[in-house]
Amino acid sequence: MGDERRGTDVPGDGSVLRSLAAEGVSVWLAGVGRPELVDGSLRTWVADAYITGVVLSASAMTRELRRHGDHAYLEQLGLLARRRASPEEIVRALSAYDARWACDLLAPVHEAAEGLDGWVCAELDARLADDGPSTLEEVRALALAVNRPNLLVTVAATDAGLDVVRACAAEGIGVYVAPLHSVERYGEVLDAGWEGLERAHRAGRTVRGACVAALDVAAVEAAVDRRLGGPDDSPDAAGLRGRTALALARVAYDLHERGLDSCRWRTLRHAGARPQRLVWSGASRGDDVDSDEPDTGVRHVEEIVAWRTTHLLSPRAVAEAARRARPRGDSLSGEAPAAHDTVAALRRRGIDLGRLGADLDRLRLRQRVRDRAELLDAVRDTPCVREYL
Repeated sequence: MGDERRGTDVPGDGSVLRSLAAEGVSVWLAGVGRPELVDGSLRTWVADAYITGVVLSASAMTRELRRHGDHAYLEQLGLLARRRASPEEIVRALSAYDARWACDLLAPVHEAAEGLDGWVCAELDARLADDGPSTLEEVRALALAVNRPNLLVTVAATDAGLDVVRACAAEGIGVYVAPLHSVERYGEVLDAGWEGLERAHRAGRTVRGACVAALDVAAVEAAVDRRLGGPDDSPDAAGLRGRTALALARVAYDLHERGLDSCRWRTLRHAGARPQRLVWSGASRGDDVDSDEPDTGVRHVEEIVAWRTTHLLSPRAVAEAARRARPRGDSLSGEAPAAHDTVAALRRRGIDLGRLGADLDRLRLRQRVRDRAELLDAVRDTPCVREYL
């Protein structure tokens, strides 16, 4: 894994992160892998920097496997290779081990938050995103292998993924739906999760399935700003630049809060369901530290603040936010009308956020498929695995 990330220090002054926590905002760490577990740095981030969740990523594992000489996966990789495990089986085993370790580390946070935080998100094979039955089989296998209450299995926001969300919520398996790039799709994910909880309730089972959704508002804003042109474009376009992320967050949060005020949710709540958080990605590639943009993360940490929300940031972006961010208090509640005005202004300029979000969903899914292929190649290229293939 990149030495640059290992050199990112835990912020010495946690006042910004404390103030976010007081506003009901969590900070999750993106792109976590085995090195941060082995060297204790993740434990330090959780203890000293108010990190309350982590997202494990295929790209982080790939970077570590491609390091020359010793790496954090070497011993387990050698044992699996000697058993002649396939590359796919090796990746599953490495991922489950990391997830168990991280879940145990975050367990005290999960317990203190009464199951509302302290989550660990583990990836599935993105190549299965349009195959609902196979995805569900993989989800069940990973949930069984990890066997921790604070695990969330990452599910793609495809049509097949929505069916998986329903099934997982009904079976009490936590899911992390990511990435999302439109409020329309977020509404469908929210509805799918509730449908699954209702199935559990009707069947007399415990209503406990968690469904957390991540909106990559930064990627949408970046795409919109590219379409608006440069700073010398018309004054109307210039006035819209840098406003999309906050507008999307406000619309999504309004949808989320109105849902929690509905009779449907009250029935689920009385059956034991717990409200889930909205996660905002803090950079265009929240799980990839090499393409992270700390300035973008700082601005969004300042601008997007509301109860039961989470910012997903790389270690570098967390450190920058802790040093420079000045959160402005709740910026989402009651702000949907202004956000709809921004969306309408973009539509008048020919930018349809729903269509753009769907395009970004497909683009990001293709990238995750490539990430998985690169991870499998990295496993195959490891000398101890080549010896037994």
